[in-house]
Amino acid sequence: MGAERTAPPGATGAAEVRVVGLVDEDPAVTETPIPWELAGPPGRVAVQLRTTVPRITVGVGLARRPGLLDAVRAIPGLPGLATSPVGGTFVAGGPGWLGLSAIAAIPPDAVWPIDWMVGALHGWLREFLEPWGVRLRIGRVARAWCPGFSDGQVDGRKLVGLGFRIAGGRIAARGVLAVRPLDLQDLEWLRASHALIDLPVDPDRCTSLEECTGDGSWTAAVAAARLRRATYVRSAAA
Repeated sequence: MGAERTAPPGATGAAEVRVVGLVDEDPAVTETPIPWELAGPPGRVAVQLRTTVPRITVGVGLARRPGLLDAVRAIPGLPGLATSPVGGTFVAGGPGWLGLSAIAAIPPDAVWPIDWMVGALHGWLREFLEPWGVRLRIGRVARAWCPGFSDGQVDGRKLVGLGFRIAGGRIAARGVLAVRPLDLQDLEWLRASHALIDLPVDPDRCTSLEECTGDGSWTAAVAAARLRRATYVRSAAA
């Protein structure tokens, strides 16, 4: 499952994370934009939460691969397809998932901007999950959906995934948080899409807010309401 850690090695620099809004994903928009306009002063991370619709979203790099989008569209029963403006492989959407976009102007003391953003967002999520006794760590979870170095995991099972883009002194992170246990339909679509690039998806390597907290009341709306009350501040020395 790869190395697990509480922060990436380059996660230095002051950071403040705060939710600034909630939007509903539009099923008619298939090339999802980055809300760069949310960027504030350097070091302040603005998080826009997003309800999601049932479909598979493909990372920007994979979307350029000849024939891949047509192969995803051909997955039996798939209700929709979108492309992401950030990296990654495939993620699902629907009532069991909450999306997020995080935007920041890169502070001058952030030597490694992606590590800085990963550290800020995972610090925010760790503090959010702490009241349930959940310990979130960072590290690639093999055989999970969209495995990557910035996976947020609990006991070796993936909870949140993020992709990144840097442009003009700003950084964006976009991803999804699993709210409910992976259902059979989502699992079928995730397995079929990942199989196109020879990656397996094992439900035992995936988790959700409901599973890791033991709280059956989670929905995307509940998660959004609770996350909107969560803030995180890290000093430059942290």
